[in-house]
Amino acid sequence: MSALEMESDSRRETAAAVLGSVLVHLLIAGCIALSMSLPAWNPPTSPLPEEAPIEVTMIAKAPRKPAAPEFVRTVPQNVADAPKNAAFESDNNTRAASESAPTGAADVPSVDGRESPVIELESRNYAVGAQAQASVPTPESAVQPEAAAPASTPTAQLALRVAPKPEAVRPKLAAASGFQPETRVTRIRGNITNRGRASVDAAATPLGRYKKMVSDAIGSRWYYYVNNQIGLLNIGTVDIRFQVGPDGKPQKVKVLSNTSNESFASVSISSIIEAEIPPIPPEVVKLLDNGRLEIDYSFTILSN
Repeated sequence: MSALEMESDSRRETAAAVLGSVLVHLLIAGCIALSMSLPAWNPPTSPLPEEAPIEVTMIAKAPRKPAAPEFVRTVPQNVADAPKNAAFESDNNTRAASESAPTGAADVPSVDGRESPVIELESRNYAVGAQAQASVPTPESAVQPEAAAPASTPTAQLALRVAPKPEAVRPKLAAASGFQPETRVTRIRGNITNRGRASVDAAATPLGRYKKMVSDAIGSRWYYYVNNQIGLLNIGTVDIRFQVGPDGKPQKVKVLSNTSNESFASVSISSIIEAEIPPIPPEVVKLLDNGRLEIDYSFTILSN
C-alpha cells in the first residue's frame, strides 16, 4: 500500500471516530432532555384521612351543695332572731360570746376543757326528766351492723362518769321533759371578742330541733341501759353511725370505732335501735338526701 493510500485510510478512521463520538453525545443529550421533559414518578399512596374538626363543648359545673351547719347543744338566750349565716344550728337561737380573750382563729369562744370532736359549751349533770316513767325492760334487739356510705353527718355525744349506781328508770316517752345528758366542756380556741357566757352563733331550725329530739330519745334510753349494766362496761368511747328513716326508725347501724368493750358497744347499739324517735317532720324530710338523716354518735364513759 502506498503512503497516499495509508494517509487516506487514517483520515477515514479519524472521521468515523469523530462521527461516532458526536452520535454518542447526541444520544446522551437526547436521553437527558427526554428525562427532564417527563413528570417525576412517585409510587401511588393512599389518600390521607381528613382530620375531624376540633369540637369544644362547655359543660356547666354542678353547684356544690352547701355544707349543713353543725349541730350544737345550746343554752337558751331568749334571742328572737337567728344570727345571719350562723355556722351552727340548734333548737335555740344564740349569739356568740366568750368568757375568755380570743386565743384562736375560729368563730367560736375560747374555752378551757377536755379534748373532744364534739363541741360542748358547758358541763351538765345527767337528769332523767320529769316525764320519764318506769317500765319493764324488753330484750335487747339483735343487730347486724350494715355498711354506711361516708357522708357529711351531724355528730352528738353522750357521756357518763363512773359513779354510784342511781335508781334505774326506763323512759317511756321519746323526749322526756327535763331530760339532760351529762356533758363536759370542750377545749376550744376561738376569736370571739364579745364577752359573756360561752356560746356560738346558732340558728334554731326545724332540722336542729329534730336532731335535739333524736338525741334526747337515744340519750334517755342509753342512760337506762348503762346504769343497769355499769359493772360490765369499761371506760372508753364507742363511735356509731346510723340513719333515721322518715318513720323515725334507726337503720344501717355501724360501729366506727370502740375503745371500750363489746358490752358497751352492744348497750349503745340497743339504745339507738330501741329509741322512740318520732317521724321526721315533712319540712325536714325535704332537706335530706332520700329523706333519711345520717348521724355519727359518740358514747363515752368517763373516769372520775
